[in-house]
Amino acid sequence: MHYLFEKKFLKHIQQLSKKNTLFAFDFDGTLAKISKNADKATLSRRNHAFLMRLSCLAPVAIISGRGVDDLKKRIDIPDIDLVGNHGLEGIHRWKSKQMKAKKLCQQWLRQLKRHHLGPGVFIENKKYSLSIHFRDSKNKKISAKKIADTIEQLKPSPRIIHGKCVYNIIPAHSPHKGTALLELKRVKKIKKIFYVGDDDTDEDVFKLKSPALLSVRVGKKNTSQAQYYLQRQSEVSKVLETILSFF
Repeated sequence: MHYLFEKKFLKHIQQLSKKNTLFAFDFDGTLAKISKNADKATLSRRNHAFLMRLSCLAPVAIISGRGVDDLKKRIDIPDIDLVGNHGLEGIHRWKSKQMKAKKLCQQWLRQLKRHHLGPGVFIENKKYSLSIHFRDSKNKKISAKKIADTIEQLKPSPRIIHGKCVYNIIPAHSPHKGTALLELKRVKKIKKIFYVGDDDTDEDVFKLKSPALLSVRVGKKNTSQAQYYLQRQSEVSKVLETILSFF
């Protein structure tokens, strides 16, 4: 991984502004700071203004683990594509996959209710995926093991995406952030993609290794497959400002 703001790498961002590029971002931990209370996560005025300007110049998408309705409450910007549930929601031609995912989540919820996951753990039903949070647990190690053991018993077995103090469970083989991004590229007839994310949920994008993709991770992680990294979440504002400066 290379630090994005080294001078020799900034030219790659400049080149993107001259091409037909889709600028896509994760929400939590990327556009917005991680909040202990997920309901209080907000887009800063600065990032909101930058995104508003960018959306007038190029295609922009937000691809998040949150549901689309949740994202709409936090991102009131016309003409931005909102993709939720780790890539499954917001792509119109995947309606049948969404209905299947909804039924599976209902099955898993019934199974999970038979287990006591402990204090400080709660299940978030996002319709097409489930998130089991343990950020408020006093003993996160014990809670994480209890949740992992419980998920192993679910039928049919889900795909697990690890996050910060959360287990995200989605139907196996369902579309993910990477496939959603490629679908947006196809539909919009885009040549290049610029993507910024911060977590394991974004590795589905980073591992695409497409020549059309420039990928950036918030926070350096040696096991990540992202091409570039930022040192901290606050640098995302600088990324947006830099992109705009090249138009």
